[in-house]
Amino acid sequence: MSHPNNPPAHRYLEAMDTEDLARMVMSLLSELWITRDRLAVVEELLEDKGVLETGSVESFEWTPEREPKVEALRDRMIASVMGAPLAAKERTYQKILERAGFTTE
Repeated sequence: MSHPNNPPAHRYLEAMDTEDLARMVMSLLSELWITRDRLAVVEELLEDKGVLETGSVESFEWTPEREPKVEALRDRMIASVMGAPLAAKERTYQKILERAGFTTE
């Protein structure tokens, strides 16, 4: 444990970093819940209609032709989560008004 007058040599998170990390975690949790909820609905609907057999999702493997599609989805999700701190800083009241075409003087 370090003394208040003698901080650790390698500090990884400052106060703002912690806020940014919290925003990223909350963004990730939100994305994950939305995805899980929608997936559960789709699986139930497909099983009810006999289109999907139980366990077929767990045993699915992407084909080389379809891999770019899932990779693009993954990249968008990563950008959304990792960009959460930046988005929070850029989504100020003033910037929202500017994007909407309003100017304040």
